[in-house]
Amino acid sequence: MILVTGAGGFVGAHLLKRLTALGLPVRALVRRGTDGGRLRRIAGSLCRSARADTASLKSAMQGVEQVIHLAGIFRESGKESFDAVHQEGTRRLMEAAREAKIRHVVYVSALGAAPDRIYPFVRSKWLGEGEVRKSGVPFTILRPSLLFGAGDHFLTPLSRLLRSSPYAVIPGYEPLRCQPLWVGDLVSCLVKTIESGVGKGETIALAGPAQISYEGVVDLVQEELGARRPKILLPLPLAATLTLLLERVMTAPPLTTGVLDIWRLGAITARDTVQKAYGVTPMPLAEGARYLLSSGGPPSRRGARRERAATPNRSIS
Repeated sequence: MILVTGAGGFVGAHLLKRLTALGLPVRALVRRGTDGGRLRRIAGSLCRSARADTASLKSAMQGVEQVIHLAGIFRESGKESFDAVHQEGTRRLMEAAREAKIRHVVYVSALGAAPDRIYPFVRSKWLGEGEVRKSGVPFTILRPSLLFGAGDHFLTPLSRLLRSSPYAVIPGYEPLRCQPLWVGDLVSCLVKTIESGVGKGETIALAGPAQISYEGVVDLVQEELGARRPKILLPLPLAATLTLLLERVMTAPPLTTGVLDIWRLGAITARDTVQKAYGVTPMPLAEGARYLLSSGGPPSRRGARRERAATPNRSIS
């Protein structure tokens, strides 16, 4: 049995569909208050847990051999701080995993994770990595770059903003760079890690082939939408303050602190890292944007076919 934490989130939704399509037994772990009807139909088994509820974590581990730890946030709210979720939450999870004798935990961190207080989101992911490493439980740490795909925290809110706003806002006067990765390629790497143990004991950077600036992404999205919004460049401190304000007043802000941290950090890695580590050729951002914004749907079918061809259909119990 595979336990997926954060199963109600963006990556979790894509991962559960792939795992169940491959016939792998999976249990979804979500926060209390999450609507679990849709997830129960996909995963079959569903558990709920509060961040500090050790008992529910132990219960969720029963019968589980492997854990994929996706639980995380891109914006802070009340007691849900980056450190509380990514470090403290991971510590409690790893304690439960150690007690349950889980044989493998896969932790999804972030590209460029480091102890830099300037970037609170990225730093909290680094702290979470530390909890995984010192737990004594066999692990793999994956560090994906900013992810795109249906329901993402990146292209979807940006395209929504560019459809409705008369301007295209660019944070920073210097180009902010990133190396976006399609969520389907991350899911393929996760499945291969679970099935074959690729990367056990390692920390692996994962990123797409395009090293692109924020302004370059805006240009790409505007081209796909047929929009020509005049650009406004905001100083980074002002952009960060505006982002915090929008997080407080909007349910789905066009930019969050976590996503802005990734852009500000500008973490870049080799263009072929996914191919070298997993034998997967990552989807170019331009192709993904074309599917998402022009045809009205994600390129999920191609990814599913590629995964079925690359991964044997066998059960993990």
